Amino acid sequence: MTVSIKRWEPENVIFWLSRGRGIARRNLWLSIFSLHLNFNIWMMWSMVVVNLPAVGFLISGQQQFLLVSIPPLVGALMRLIYSWIWSWVGGGLWLGLSTLLLLLPAWGVGRVVQDISSPFWQLLLVAGLCGIGGGASASHLSNTSFFFPKSEKGLAMGLNAGLGNLGVSVAQLLIPLCILYPLFGARAGEPQVWGRGGEVHFVWLQNAAYIWLPLVVLIALACLLYAHDLPKLRITPRDQLDAMRDAHTWYICLLYMGSYGTFLGFSAAFPLLARAMFPQMDASPYLFVGPMVCALSRPLGGWMGDRIGGGIATVASNLLMALGTVGVYLSLPSAASGGSFWLFLAMFQLIFFAAGVGNGSSYQLAPKVFLIQAGRDAQRGGESLTQAYARGGRRGASAMNVSSVMAAFGGFVIPKAFGSALSWFGSFLPAFAMFFLFYLLCCAVAWWQYSRTGAAMRC
Repeated sequence: MTVSIKRWEPENVIFWLSRGRGIARRNLWLSIFSLHLNFNIWMMWSMVVVNLPAVGFLISGQQQFLLVSIPPLVGALMRLIYSWIWSWVGGGLWLGLSTLLLLLPAWGVGRVVQDISSPFWQLLLVAGLCGIGGGASASHLSNTSFFFPKSEKGLAMGLNAGLGNLGVSVAQLLIPLCILYPLFGARAGEPQVWGRGGEVHFVWLQNAAYIWLPLVVLIALACLLYAHDLPKLRITPRDQLDAMRDAHTWYICLLYMGSYGTFLGFSAAFPLLARAMFPQMDASPYLFVGPMVCALSRPLGGWMGDRIGGGIATVASNLLMALGTVGVYLSLPSAASGGSFWLFLAMFQLIFFAAGVGNGSSYQLAPKVFLIQAGRDAQRGGESLTQAYARGGRRGASAMNVSSVMAAFGGFVIPKAFGSALSWFGSFLPAFAMFFLFYLLCCAVAWWQYSRTGAAMRC
């Protein structure tokens, strides 16, 4: 089973160079692999839903947007538990156990999609099971942050989240290919007849879920055998409440919601949005590109946060997202023109890139802000820096957890906003207008609190 560590001092240079760095990097990579798989499972449902009508499921467009919004919603709720339970169980042990839980959605989705008479409530149920994969970030990133010294937290967390988030892109790339072939033979079930327009062929939609089963077992075993448990931190819901009393928790929460919520929400909604706006174009070859761009740019955001400041990088990322939102709106079909699919696609890539930078730069603000705050409190009150940094680390981890929970709701809000705008107004314009104003608000908060000259927590 996992190895328990009794002493961990990453800020001690001798300890870090002689022993700490190797252990930290091993746990970072195990966390990356596990988190990547969690995102595979979390977002595979969006690729399944876009194919359900074509294989015979009788669901409306609004129901499709609802189905893809459920995993992010459940994922956000799961983070309420994941955000503290790892500190009691042990970070390494929880890596393994939480990975094993992914067997439930992988098996459930594979079973339900084979029966086109499945009632809508069953589709909602397996959509909720996919949300299990959404809880992982709250535990993985918080645990990883304690392994690294303050000077390396940004890059480490950027790599962890960025390569983990790449699971969305990998799922959107592999699933369209895997469902075309009988990878598991007759034991996995019969094929479905896929038809849209004049195109008809067989698919094995259950493969979208079954391909992850062996990987779940393999990665869970690796985590259980080789991960480390740091000294028990015992983060509790009370710690979360204490962090919620600090205004900086909510500032960072807002900023992370703007970037991470954008990543989750647009990753889930883009396949349906592209099909609704440009039905004559096949967007499936491009679905994986945006999430991949976002995941790969997240380490850049963490690095920029370490080098030029998280506040400055976050302001820039939100400005780019606001500009990209305007560009997407200008690309949409209207009464006067048929729109431009290629401008639509390019503007979404800009939004995904900016969201990735913002993910890395805004999330690493939490541990830094609260460590700075703890250091200042120690100077004023005579507390030792060791005690102050321990308290600041706990407060920062709690703030990260709150931010992670709230940001995941963005994955629910964005698809739901598109569905509601289409239902109420017959247009996606109100949804894009809301996103544009939100990004401007994030720009203002990041500039005032963390990047302007004279900001109390400029970092």
